[in-house]
Amino acid sequence: MDLYSLIPYLPLPLILSALAITWRYETSRYFLLLLLLVELVDEALNQISVGWSTHLYLYCMIMNLAFIVPVVFRVPIAHWLYRVTNISFFERVAKNTRFALQEIGLLAIFAASFLLNLVVYVEVWLYKLYVIDSLLILDNVRSGTQSTLHVLMCFGLMTYVAKTPARERFYNG
Repeated sequence: MDLYSLIPYLPLPLILSALAITWRYETSRYFLLLLLLVELVDEALNQISVGWSTHLYLYCMIMNLAFIVPVVFRVPIAHWLYRVTNISFFERVAKNTRFALQEIGLLAIFAASFLLNLVVYVEVWLYKLYVIDSLLILDNVRSGTQSTLHVLMCFGLMTYVAKTPARERFYNG
């Protein structure tokens, strides 16, 4: 196994490390726990989805949307969790959450991955229906672009972690 094939698995240890580093900041902890939950689902389904030759790209699009949910909807999720569990942690998180610049970068990365997988999914179907003769984007663009997006996501997470103390300075626990 080479480094290139390990790139898709980088987010899991990075999120775990980020959690350890930012544990004392509740809003970051909550955000990273949501990302970890989605990443664990992705890892659990990865071996199954790889066998879905055509629908792998649909699965990737669904997972991209799943990664967007913690970024965009974490405050409503926290409100819902507080109503369901009555745990004050979720109330504090909902009240103190601020949207970070790095999250815009993560959204852009997930959106780019979604669009790439959408194009590849359409391309695969066009190929299967004999409309086109070759899989140009799948064969020449997708792997390198997806690896680049995974690395950029890791850099975005590292920046998020590095900026956490300054971003959450207002928070008094």
